[in-house]
Amino acid sequence: MKLNFKKELNLWGVYFLTIFLSIYVHELGHCIPVWVKGIGAIPTPAKEYILQTIPDTLQQQVSLGGILGTVLITLGVMVLYGLKKFRNDSAVLAGVLAMPGMYTLRFVVVGRGHDATEFQEAQAALGAAYNGHLVDWLFLALFVAGTTLWVLKAQPKLRIVGRLLIGFVLTVLFVIAHQVVNNALFDPVFQ
Repeated sequence: MKLNFKKELNLWGVYFLTIFLSIYVHELGHCIPVWVKGIGAIPTPAKEYILQTIPDTLQQQVSLGGILGTVLITLGVMVLYGLKKFRNDSAVLAGVLAMPGMYTLRFVVVGRGHDATEFQEAQAALGAAYNGHLVDWLFLALFVAGTTLWVLKAQPKLRIVGRLLIGFVLTVLFVIAHQVVNNALFDPVFQ
């Protein structure tokens, strides 16, 4: 089978752009609750910067906002993928599933899907146990549901396993680099 490099680069570009945009939607979700309260906040590609101290109850809403941003963009793309065929649809679906997948991987390896206390604060905002794993299980369910949807619709052949492994490694490296570069650029400005 001959590889079409232009098509291949386009697919990977769409995939990584979708990850980038879905992370930004997550950060926008963090900012919305403080904007509603008239407090300044800046969403950057991989982190939100709140420009003044906020009360704990608002911090719970800020944490929940990011979770809702990720859930909504993931569910939206899953519905679109399930209902309609569009250009690079599998790459777009994979891109929005990347962060739920990364949260799930971190949950399995570390015991919590997100660093700091974002998931615990979001759970508290929902009235769930602070030390529980409701949000971790939510992202696991999203990842499994999205992957199942892809398998049922795309019906991939077994030979795709190598490509998926390469994608997994590249995704981990991309997400880490994305966060490191974002923090290096914006932490000196906003902290």
